[in-house]
Amino acid sequence: MSLVEEKKCMQRDRKGACQNVFSHIAPIYDRMNFLISFGLIRSWCNRAARYLALDVGEIGLDLGTGTADLAIAVMRISDRTAHMIGIDWAPEMLEQGYRKLHQPGFQDQITLQHGNITSIALPDNSIDRCGSAFLVRNLVNMDKCFREMWRVVRPGRSIVCLEVSHLSNVLLKILFHCYFYRIVPLFGTLLGQKFDAYQYLPASLKHFLDAFDLKKIMETSGWSDVHFYHLHGGLIAIHIGTKRF
Repeated sequence: MSLVEEKKCMQRDRKGACQNVFSHIAPIYDRMNFLISFGLIRSWCNRAARYLALDVGEIGLDLGTGTADLAIAVMRISDRTAHMIGIDWAPEMLEQGYRKLHQPGFQDQITLQHGNITSIALPDNSIDRCGSAFLVRNLVNMDKCFREMWRVVRPGRSIVCLEVSHLSNVLLKILFHCYFYRIVPLFGTLLGQKFDAYQYLPASLKHFLDAFDLKKIMETSGWSDVHFYHLHGGLIAIHIGTKRF
């Protein structure tokens, strides 16, 4: 096997493993997110949603929507004539999302669909705003995903990427490492015997880019005026980019 073939094989294996993880943890995903973030995940999604609010008749995309937290947060502050599309590769996650849409009454304003994250089944220049929450660090090919987002977003409109990042304070970094790598997997065991799955999720952050390098990836993928905001000392980063005319 050549090096190129070996690399492609490793990428397929990682993609398959990631999809299996999220399919496996779907029933406890929301409870775990709330628990391990001490309830802050809602405020993070609400913060990102501010940059994704839709006006009259506009269409938004939540890529890697999971259980639709970001899509719901966006529609809460958007015009009632707007529409949000959520795409995810794990049907089990979407099933959890569908259940949540009935509670706030967004069934007619949010459409969830199973699809390929890096080959979006939407026309060019068809989306007004595109967002993702805790998606890109799980991707084999981030730049391809960002290029696909760029393709479907209309010129002059924006992308918002909410993601875990790297703390700058050394002491906080050590404490976070102990918590995220040792305690979080135990939470998975307590809630649903998902220890192995919640070992993967901390590992996905270990070699993930810092906010500056992620900014560069977005820029080389076609996005302009890319900037980011840090929350909680760098634990969370919100990147924003624009598709130029």
